[in-house]
Amino acid sequence: MSTLAEIEQAAEKLPQQQKQELMLFLGAKLRAETNGHAPRNLPPAERAADLKRWAASHDHGPGLPASAIGREAIYD
Repeated sequence: MSTLAEIEQAAEKLPQQQKQELMLFLGAKLRAETNGHAPRNLPPAERAADLKRWAASHDHGPGLPASAIGREAIYD
């Protein structure tokens, strides 16, 4: 694979888990190249896409156990 189009086509064929692993790998490479900072010279649409990719790399939900977000927890 030598062109971006070929890489995109190959990525489309990956199972969901491998797509997620690819995103994490690419994110780590980008962070390493930019010292953890998003490049400021990107157009707004690309910065928005970077933000969406970053948000998608996190687990969904509040990140708390059910016991911490239930109604009963209010009264403890």
